[in-house]
Amino acid sequence: MEQQISELEQQRFNYLLNKQYDEFAALCDADLRYVHSSGAMDDLSSYLQKLKSGFYEYQQLDYEINQVIDMQDYVMVTGDFYAQVLVDGQPISLKNRALCIWKKRGDEFKFFMYQGTPFTK
Repeated sequence: MEQQISELEQQRFNYLLNKQYDEFAALCDADLRYVHSSGAMDDLSSYLQKLKSGFYEYQQLDYEINQVIDMQDYVMVTGDFYAQVLVDGQPISLKNRALCIWKKRGDEFKFFMYQGTPFTK
């Protein structure tokens, strides 16, 4: 399961970097909640709208997974998230402690939640 989750996380980042937003959406649960390090929150629809309009433009993404925890119907992933992003045209460098939750649907997983908290290193 850890390998599968790691591959899904890499897929998620590849889709965002390559602006493959329909493929990204297919990885997501309809009830996705994405809490940005700024405290702003998006659901799937609003996040996709911001991605497709170019409000968020990911230029580099790295994610060091620290732990994968099986919670029966969900899998929680913690790690360190580093990104270079254009936010409304302005370059932003992110260093976050990240918590991701993937929802289990049979043998399949859907991206359900993200919470990023800034840190300094």
